[in-house]
Amino acid sequence: MSRLALSTALLCLAVFSCPPAIAAKGGSLPSHFGDRLEAALSCRGEWSTDYWQGYLRKHLGKPLRNWGGADWFDARNADLAGVAAQEVFINPPQSGTLIVGALIAQPIDAVRARLEERLGMRFQSLPGPYPRYLSATGSVLVGVANRQTKWYCARWDLGNRA
Repeated sequence: MSRLALSTALLCLAVFSCPPAIAAKGGSLPSHFGDRLEAALSCRGEWSTDYWQGYLRKHLGKPLRNWGGADWFDARNADLAGVAAQEVFINPPQSGTLIVGALIAQPIDAVRARLEERLGMRFQSLPGPYPRYLSATGSVLVGVANRQTKWYCARWDLGNRA
């Protein structure tokens, strides 16, 4: 084997045998991560702040920041119905709101089309100064700066439920 061929073979072995960047950040996400988060974001499942705070901390580590009344986590490009989440957020335990959300680095029209195709959801346009869509289950898509999209489900703790 020539020196060039040997060098190329060793380089390929090194590149392809290295764990992906996700693993370097604290391990890969569990196989159920996308499914569970999709259900919460679609407002199709029951969940609580305590559950999601624990779940996200267990699988994503400490929050990147607390901003806008939510704890934000690095989502490690988690696949959510064919779109990659850059960050996910959850309200802090003391909040009266129950909210789970994701920030997706794609324009709202592309995200909407993918979710409708993959999850069978339909989003209706809401009036307002920026693009917003609402599903029948209460799931919301909002177009934000830099051609990004927030996908979330929010519920309010009315304090009068048994």
